[in-house]
Amino acid sequence: MGYILQQSRSTKSQKIDTNLVSKGIKGSLLSNNENRERPANYLIFALIPALCLFLGSNGCVFNPAQLEKESLKILPGSYFLGEPGHQKPDFQLPSSVSLCGQALPLERPSVRERLDAEFLLAVNHPAQVRLWQRRARRFFPTIEAALKASGLPDDLKYLSVAESDLRPSIFSPAGAAGIWQFIPSTARRYGLKVNKREDQRLLPEPVMGAGLRYLSFLNDKFGDWALAMASYNAGEARIGRAMAEQGTADYYQLRLPRETERYVYRIVAIKIVMERPERWGLEDNTPPGLYLPQAYRETTEDFTAPQTWAQLAAKFKCDYKTLRALNPHLANQETLSGGSFVIRSPKSS
Repeated sequence: MGYILQQSRSTKSQKIDTNLVSKGIKGSLLSNNENRERPANYLIFALIPALCLFLGSNGCVFNPAQLEKESLKILPGSYFLGEPGHQKPDFQLPSSVSLCGQALPLERPSVRERLDAEFLLAVNHPAQVRLWQRRARRFFPTIEAALKASGLPDDLKYLSVAESDLRPSIFSPAGAAGIWQFIPSTARRYGLKVNKREDQRLLPEPVMGAGLRYLSFLNDKFGDWALAMASYNAGEARIGRAMAEQGTADYYQLRLPRETERYVYRIVAIKIVMERPERWGLEDNTPPGLYLPQAYRETTEDFTAPQTWAQLAAKFKCDYKTLRALNPHLANQETLSGGSFVIRSPKSS
């Protein structure tokens, strides 16, 4: 019985195999017919690039060499230094460098090497430098005027670049915010409102004033701008503790958290690149009329009755998006109510 079943199964499998084979033969015949047509098509496409190269730019629209040359035109100058007529920038540090009127001890190899590393990271990131240059057009005039009025070094403006890349609405993982990256406790200490309804760290002018007052305080405390900047980054208590434990008041000899050890070098590198960008092939080519400060006016509004931003935009005769952009400190509120707020609106409205 077992043999009969096995034989019947074997017979069935042979029939199935025969059917599959016949189908396979038909399929292969079809595929062979298709494949006979394909080489001709492929040959045509394969010959196009060769034909273009043979004919040259005048004989064919597609010219790889011309395409590559055209694409290089949109790249920063430092990326096609081998082109005729372009002088290769010398990415070497100046022989002497100062920050806030204090010379860096570049005669120490460790100091020069660390500054060289930060400088190369900055100068070889042309897209980021371009953005610094563009945003600086919007924010540096106000910062420079405030520094001059306060009798503070102009170099402090580069600290804001190191802190935020001049992005006014940026938040750090540690909770710092704004161009000058204040944490809530320090912001409140210097008179800024930081609560669930309002965050003045996101307003460039008030936070700038707080930042400059804090830096002035730190310089008075430590008597050195490098230590003041390090304290701005890591906290005055940590820097004071490190100085006491290590027996030195020289920032460049202190062992600090890695970010703080890089911090002052990064600010100096930004200064070197932005002060003379043409030396590194990074001339400021900010388009005229763009990245200018937004002119605005401030009015104090009493919101006894709730108002939406759309209603305020209609009141100030401006568009919704512009009004929200001018008031980032009130970004968490879709409806304003329960008190008075200073609202910024376009000056032209």
